[in-house]
Amino acid sequence: MRERVDAWSRAHPVAVDATVVALLSGLALLSGGGAGWSGWVDAALFLPLVVRRRAPVLMFTLVGLSLLALALLDTRDGRFGEVVLFPALYAVAAYGPRWARYAGLATGVLGSAIAALDWSAGGGWQTVGTTFVALSLACGLAWLAGAQVRTRRDYTAQLVATAQEREREAETQARLAASTERARIAREMHDVVAHSLSVIVVQADGATYAARTRPGAAVEALATISDAGRSSLAEMRRLLGLLRGEDDAGAERVPVPGAGDLVALVEQVRANGLEVDLSLEESVRSLPPAAGLTVYRVVQEALTNVLKHAGPGASATVEVSLDGDDARIRVGDDGRGGSAASTGGYGLRGMRERIALHEGVVEAGPRPGGGFLVTAHVPTRTPEGR
Repeated sequence: MRERVDAWSRAHPVAVDATVVALLSGLALLSGGGAGWSGWVDAALFLPLVVRRRAPVLMFTLVGLSLLALALLDTRDGRFGEVVLFPALYAVAAYGPRWARYAGLATGVLGSAIAALDWSAGGGWQTVGTTFVALSLACGLAWLAGAQVRTRRDYTAQLVATAQEREREAETQARLAASTERARIAREMHDVVAHSLSVIVVQADGATYAARTRPGAAVEALATISDAGRSSLAEMRRLLGLLRGEDDAGAERVPVPGAGDLVALVEQVRANGLEVDLSLEESVRSLPPAAGLTVYRVVQEALTNVLKHAGPGASATVEVSLDGDDARIRVGDDGRGGSAASTGGYGLRGMRERIALHEGVVEAGPRPGGGFLVTAHVPTRTPEGR
């Protein structure tokens, strides 16, 4: 119940202020003898409180001037309406600017002195002093209550602003993470599709030529196309599953390739008719999964470029070794040379992005005397451990 009342009061501040003013004005009328002019004067003193939130400086100025005029012109002591000074001090401390808050406190102390002299003029200085202290203490308590409310409101606003800023930062980080993941999956998709389609195109061309004269070779080529297509579809299902967030226990799973799968990769390329000389250090097989995947994809992309651009009769060499804890990759061919670099495709760019994730280096370009060469250096340790 209390929470509902608080929520309603925060949502309708004007209605709350009007209700408070109406109640205080009603008490002032009763204390002034009902419909007499004295009661209406007391009731009018509370009217500025209606704008205490929207215009606290104006409100306090009107209250102060009204009380000063009342003290100078009225001979009646102890009017009920003079208590308006306390809610006015509370309001200016809670809603007014800094200078108005302290000016209001000084005005309250001055008003206490004037009221003490007015109310206790015939009672001696001791009575005047006691009255002044009591009124000043009451003004100070009202002012402190307003300052406390202001402090709490500012603190709450700061917490809300901090929470909103953190929420915005979290959303930004989530978008960046999603963008990074999409880029990673795009690289994976490109590597899978480009390699598999290159294999399929090469084998399809071979099957076309062999269909008339060597039906057996054509059948073998078609079988290779089938295997490459199935493998590509399986990897694409895995990647699309990542995009959809699938985690079905029965879904088909394809192991992420690593450095240990380079032999199988080279054998697959050899089956497509490209002569490949592989030099692979045994220790490379034990690379961490992330580095192993990068090494595999770099070699795969380089050999795919050879299949696509080197031309007929070309051969390739693949060298993968460890230099300390870092992997060294060298893939070259003796084909037509710069055509791979001039295509402007995503292969070399994706290769550089992969290497950049490990803070490594990759170079690719035509070889002197013909052919194309890709060299890469892949750190296998995390940046914190370097």
